[in-house]
Amino acid sequence: MRSLRVLSRLLTYPNAELLAQTDALMDVLVEDGFLKKKTLKKLSNFLEELGSTDLMQAQENYVETFDRGRAHCLHLFEHVHGESRFRGQAMLDLSDRYAEKGLIVGVGELPDYLPVFLEFISICDPEEGLETLAQAAPVIATIGEKLRRKKSGYSHVFAAIVELSGAKLNANDIEKAADAALPNIQTLDDLDKEWQEPEAFSAEDCGAGGCSPMPLVPSQKDENLGANS
Repeated sequence: MRSLRVLSRLLTYPNAELLAQTDALMDVLVEDGFLKKKTLKKLSNFLEELGSTDLMQAQENYVETFDRGRAHCLHLFEHVHGESRFRGQAMLDLSDRYAEKGLIVGVGELPDYLPVFLEFISICDPEEGLETLAQAAPVIATIGEKLRRKKSGYSHVFAAIVELSGAKLNANDIEKAADAALPNIQTLDDLDKEWQEPEAFSAEDCGAGGCSPMPLVPSQKDENLGANS
């Protein structure tokens, strides 16, 4: 699905090429026809703003949004497992699934990085891919809700991903998860404290019978990745 690749690209660190391609990326989203007109309009406004932003400013905005603190972290398992022992096994299982599709994660990158995950979904069989994306949708929606509260244009990218997943989410559950967002970071000491805080979705919350925000993909050992967390 080309739309997923476009949304993946929009969540990567901005460069001159990306800013020059915003019109073309929007054209792909429109041509694919998978998103609602309201969603496309919001994405169009975001892309127009992004394309007209100075490159250095766009890069600063990206770092400020995604790299300072955990609230909007693009590594999905961070929101589920934090630094617990379950995260390592989840990473291995997800990497194995990528390898099955011929997708090899580069050195220095983690498999739960959302742009990489979207690339994986885009090369899966459509039914399999959307089912997998729907499993991750609660986490993605929660990050998007936090960004919406910050009035970030990136929130529209997250909303589009959730819409493509077809997941039926409970708005109250997403709002409650977003309420667990950590405070704004003002100093390095604040940053250190934030990384010590528990994740918004605990292992207990996300196990069988819980909110189940992140099984992501089935593994060979377990039909639900992270279910034994």
